[in-house]
Amino acid sequence: MLEAFLQSLSCVFMLTLLTGAGYWTASRGWYDQTASQLLVRLVNFLSLPCFLFSSVMEKMTHDDLFALFEPMIVPFISIWLVFFASRIFVRIFRIDSLHSGVFSSAFSTSNNMFIGLPVALALFGTDGIVPTLLYFFANTTFFWTMGNYLEAMDGIKADKAQAPKVFSLATVRRVFSPPLCGFLLAIILIILNLRLPEPIMQAAKYMGGITTPLALLFIGLMIYNIGLRNIRFSRDLVLVLIDRFLISPLLCLAFTILMDVPETIAKIYVIQACLPCVLQIAVLAKFHHADVQFATTCVASTTIASAVTLPLWMMALTALY
Repeated sequence: MLEAFLQSLSCVFMLTLLTGAGYWTASRGWYDQTASQLLVRLVNFLSLPCFLFSSVMEKMTHDDLFALFEPMIVPFISIWLVFFASRIFVRIFRIDSLHSGVFSSAFSTSNNMFIGLPVALALFGTDGIVPTLLYFFANTTFFWTMGNYLEAMDGIKADKAQAPKVFSLATVRRVFSPPLCGFLLAIILIILNLRLPEPIMQAAKYMGGITTPLALLFIGLMIYNIGLRNIRFSRDLVLVLIDRFLISPLLCLAFTILMDVPETIAKIYVIQACLPCVLQIAVLAKFHHADVQFATTCVASTTIASAVTLPLWMMALTALY
């Protein structure tokens, strides 16, 4: 228990250090507009597709994929239910239409690869890998389809451009982004029991390894550009915090009990559901010309708050089970 508590604090501290590096270098004038765009393009078009591809290929097998379809239902259902709740919140609380897509992405998706996997390993050892990857599968599928589409719609509203039809080539291009294509390629190869030559796999792994530092440097850059004094705990942000650390894990817990999920997998799923929002919402907001300030604030605030909420949820699950 103590080890898991310290591991969660360690993960949050590591993310804070890398974000701080982005903030510090931005304060020294290292980035102009071109450099900022370069970071976004490197993550979206190169490092993140490689990261998703190499991670899935390395950690999942053909047998894993088919044997775990039933346990995979819980994260899919809980994430989509949280998403539908976010759309209800958008209407009830009249969330700003210029960041309603970012709001739903932050509301629904969690940072389960960069924070969730180390925490699961600390809590459950190697038994935590496969359930975390199952949640990752549901999380990533949602984010790079519905989340990506909604953030793109935010950008279209901000640019006052004409929205594409739901079923159009433009919509397909937005949904089937490079990161999602990298993820789907890995799934297809696993199903077919195929593997690319080892030099290609190693290159993808090395390229994917720069995803987290680049994304965090970008978030630090955005926080500097926004200005720490200008970050406000708006009503929309408070709703995201309530969801990430209360609504989302409670919904997931309810479904694990309802579907009689094994204890270890249930605990891991709930931990994954109460993590900070996924890092890439800020990068994607910049890419689609959406509300970068709100996206960056969501990432920063939920990551900081998780230093308190993660240990609390760990203790609650230990008491429950």
